Amino acid sequence: MSPGDDRDRDAHPAAPAASPTDRSAIRARIFTAITNRDFDQAALFAQYLARISPVHADDLTVAALAWACKGELVAARRLLDQALELDPHQKMAAMTLARVAPPLTASALRALRWHTESDPAVIDLLVSHVVATGEPQGYVVARTVRCLLPPLARHAALRWRHLTLAEIHLEPSDQVRQIALPVPGPLRGIVDPTLFVDGIALPQGPFPASLLAAPRLAAVTQVMNPSLWHVQAMDRAAPDRPVALQLRNGDQIIGRHICVPVTNYAVTGLEDIPATPIEIPAGTENPVLYADLTGEPIGPPPPVGADDGIVDVIIPVHGDFDATQSCFTALLTQDPGTPMRVIAIDDASPDPRISAMLDDLARGRRIALVRNPTNLGFVRSVNIGMALHHGRDLVLLNADTVVAAGWLGRLRQAALASTETGTVTPWSNDATICSYPAANQPTPLAGLDIAALDRLAASTLSGHTIRLPTAVGFCMYIRRPCLAQTGWFDADTFGIGYGEENDFCLRATAQGWQHRMALNVFVGHVGGGSFGTAKQARIQSALRVLERLYPGYGEEVQSFIATDPLRTARRIFDLARLRDLSEQWPLLILCASLGGGTDRFIRTQIDQAQVQGRRALILRPEKQGDIVTLRLEVPDRLDFPNLVYDPRVELPQLRDDLNDMGVATLELHHAMNLPPSLLLELASWFPNHAYIHDYGWICPRYTLIDGSGRYCGEPQDTKICDQCVADHGDLMGLGIPVAEWRAIAGRVLAAAQSVTCSSADTARRMGRYVPTARFKLLPAEAAHTPPSAIMAPARSSTSEPLRVLVPGAIGPSKGYDVLLACAHDAAHRQLPLQWQVLGYSMDDAALLETGRVVISGQYREEEVPALMAQLRPHMAFLPSVWPETWCYALTHVMAAGLFIAAFDLGAQAERLRQRGHAMLLPIHAAAPAINDALLQSAASFTPDQLGLHVPAHYNDADSPTRYSPDQE
Repeated sequence: MSPGDDRDRDAHPAAPAASPTDRSAIRARIFTAITNRDFDQAALFAQYLARISPVHADDLTVAALAWACKGELVAARRLLDQALELDPHQKMAAMTLARVAPPLTASALRALRWHTESDPAVIDLLVSHVVATGEPQGYVVARTVRCLLPPLARHAALRWRHLTLAEIHLEPSDQVRQIALPVPGPLRGIVDPTLFVDGIALPQGPFPASLLAAPRLAAVTQVMNPSLWHVQAMDRAAPDRPVALQLRNGDQIIGRHICVPVTNYAVTGLEDIPATPIEIPAGTENPVLYADLTGEPIGPPPPVGADDGIVDVIIPVHGDFDATQSCFTALLTQDPGTPMRVIAIDDASPDPRISAMLDDLARGRRIALVRNPTNLGFVRSVNIGMALHHGRDLVLLNADTVVAAGWLGRLRQAALASTETGTVTPWSNDATICSYPAANQPTPLAGLDIAALDRLAASTLSGHTIRLPTAVGFCMYIRRPCLAQTGWFDADTFGIGYGEENDFCLRATAQGWQHRMALNVFVGHVGGGSFGTAKQARIQSALRVLERLYPGYGEEVQSFIATDPLRTARRIFDLARLRDLSEQWPLLILCASLGGGTDRFIRTQIDQAQVQGRRALILRPEKQGDIVTLRLEVPDRLDFPNLVYDPRVELPQLRDDLNDMGVATLELHHAMNLPPSLLLELASWFPNHAYIHDYGWICPRYTLIDGSGRYCGEPQDTKICDQCVADHGDLMGLGIPVAEWRAIAGRVLAAAQSVTCSSADTARRMGRYVPTARFKLLPAEAAHTPPSAIMAPARSSTSEPLRVLVPGAIGPSKGYDVLLACAHDAAHRQLPLQWQVLGYSMDDAALLETGRVVISGQYREEEVPALMAQLRPHMAFLPSVWPETWCYALTHVMAAGLFIAAFDLGAQAERLRQRGHAMLLPIHAAAPAINDALLQSAASFTPDQLGLHVPAHYNDADSPTRYSPDQE
């Protein structure tokens, strides 16, 4: 049996989890060893620390220190360089490099420059570097560019594009000098200047604008009366800097004002900013206050103006050229279904291709373009766009979305259907609670036909909406009256992105607005591209803020997810797509998710049905606690996850859907997780055929193994069976006495048109319980032609260990206890025996500890011949202790031509009797007897001696099988 094979679910143990490594303890040992000047010991611990996975930059730095103390500077530098690759800002690594392995690398210098603001000690190291190399170094302290000049330098300049922002001329000196080159006030935090020394640009490149105090405005506005506002505003990136404001009436500037912080102490918040009175001139119809530097709206939105029927589609743009290009291509080539104006906010995109594309579109009057003076972030960009027109509804659209024809018209229709609707969100492949096909999780956009999904949504869910606890910001339609009453997005709290739309929606909800989802619109979404790997951290931070501001919000969202009001809509969506794949699905396969040989056999059934031109569906009973659901699966497709039915209330719907899809035949493969009454109901819907994969039809433990760990003998008194189930577990999840279950299963099997068994032994065994069933014999696999030569090598002598192959995933029913006992006995008696597990077991460590077992690990089926050639076994042993119904592992070793030992039980014994060149052991044989029999067989049989061998002490009474010809 190959790993992942067969019916024995408890033979598939999970890999053991590794123990957590105490990194701090290892570091402490290193420092203790260094203190004791035991540098060899420190290096040993350092080697261990540097290999702990995942690798941490801090650990590499400590390890490097140990190597440096030992005098191994090359090794120390290598670790420090690696630490800086992992964390470019790792100060400790850079400082250690400067002290133990100069000269400094570019990465170390970059890390030191990053910390000049917070640690003056790194400046001393930079000074030492300039002294040693004569290379100037520039860095930022207090939002000012500073430069360490070597003795002979005469001129320094700060330049941006073709402008010289600041410069200084110096006479030669014999010392390193430090100079400051401040950026002019109006450009501070906006430009990314480059430092030149004696006309040569420093290789570190431009200083990022973010280090030079990119503005982050915060403001509070109190409307004292229609003609007087009180405003407090500050730039949190540079709290001491005054903030200039513009008062506009529409597009006309009607006043300028400055908010100045209180001097003589540090500004920590808006409470330190005195209120600036702003008078609203008489006759001002639509007053809006803007930040002079950035154009952000400050204060309340203006009253709702006249609606001209146009919807503003606002798209902040920063990076990802390919996604952005796809977004604008779809947006501008598809008929939106209602008039729109596209407003692109270029948020200081670093990609010149994006800027050029937006410029071309703006010149062609296809979009309105606003270009931020610096990167302000998504939320501030959105606010700028929302403030451009006070009468229109608007859509906030991410630049990594893809829309289809008619999308905006249907969104607007949903928004205008009720005066209480404030926002509308469509479906998407990545839209948290509005996601499809997977609920509340993303599905990659690649490979999805967005236009087809949108058409399907429009045709199958036309006009349907559902109430949401919050909109989802990737594509968010906002009614202008809702915006006017609720206010702008909170850029101060959520300016970097995530959480802003939830905060807006919760404020709107408090004002009586509702948030709806348009079920007839689908918009594609790449998702997560704007923030890369930082996405999850930003989401978690935003959720903490939202929960602090709106206690209970998280529970409301979780309640929405748990109740899942979109479940039925997603199922309708799935069914519609399923019908598009095929007009008819005549075959329905009923089986729990068992894995192993059962699913392998079902895969064969599906393939055969497809060859015959029939499409197949799988109905999987799933159980969580006491709740059973029925999941309809499409073979080889993972994008139909919503075909789930609650049999307590949705059986009629399931039956109707199956009939609509043309189901005509049912195959019953396994009843695990099915309440008996539900099994009877499902079996009555269609003509059915049953398949026997194990003994779950008669045994709630499905392998006929009792507390001894071996075959139970099938006692006639079912009270013994009930006690076994009570003691060892009801693996089928039936919850009823064995006699009652056998009666129900018997009704189902007797009514089936056929009951297929892979072996005659299985048919005989089942025939005892359901004598009226129409049994049919069909091997699970096509017959293999016997090999022309035996693969097993000859033993060189009786002292050479007999290599015994044990194939499969070895758990209790596959004979794990037997194998372990045999290995212990061989070790104890020093027998020349070695077991080769071709696969894995429920406890590999215990087997390996015997010193008599080797384990290949999990493998793919196509690897079997190569693995066998590598292991070079002399024979095989299948220690399975239950009467198997087939056994794919046996097929592997039979095909290899090996001499095989197994217990005289079930299909494995039946197949070996037919094949010969095998030894059958009594089922209750002890480990010493098994080992002796294996060694005796190896001595008695040579590759050219084929036949069936049964030990002399074999008792035919051990075989429980009986068989009547009419059951064949």
